[in-house]
Amino acid sequence: MDHRFLGLDTRVFPHALVILAVWLLWVVVVPAIDSAVSSEDPVVAGERLQVTDSLSFVAVPGWNVDSGFRVGQRGASDSVPRVALTRGNVTFSVDADAFAGTASELLTQIDAVGAATGGNSVLAMSSPPQPVTTDGGLSGVQVRFDTPSAAGSVTTFVAGGTGVRVQVVGPPDQIADRGPEIEAMIAAIGATEEGGQ
Repeated sequence: MDHRFLGLDTRVFPHALVILAVWLLWVVVVPAIDSAVSSEDPVVAGERLQVTDSLSFVAVPGWNVDSGFRVGQRGASDSVPRVALTRGNVTFSVDADAFAGTASELLTQIDAVGAATGGNSVLAMSSPPQPVTTDGGLSGVQVRFDTPSAAGSVTTFVAGGTGVRVQVVGPPDQIADRGPEIEAMIAAIGATEEGGQ
């Protein structure tokens, strides 16, 4: 019995249809679903984002939460994830981990790790470290950097054996435009009060 139709072996048609269906799934259906599901999670007025179990900050409305929890939210584990906010092409991220030194020592350590892992030394291309104090009395240090392609800052604090790094990076013009919002969020880092305030 001849298994040919228009010169093609009809026995491969079922396999070809399965391959076509998988291709359509990944090229047409999955991208359509992905674009239909919004990844926007904007901050609303007064929301605090959790940095550690005892530290948080008030985020500026309109920034998008890419990762992290609002005060009172919890995930499957007990750990508090890194906070990452974006607005336009500006990223504002906050990490916290155990650290026994000073804010200046933490800044130096972060810079050394970044340079050793193939990155550039932030301290080599930045302004001299400047003292920073939050509205809640947390003291730290900050360096600002400005290159033709990127600008931003790295700010470090140490509170109760926990080191906190705040990194801001983005195009120079957007960093300048968002400067007051960035400064307000850094200044808002402090102790989380009872009831999540």
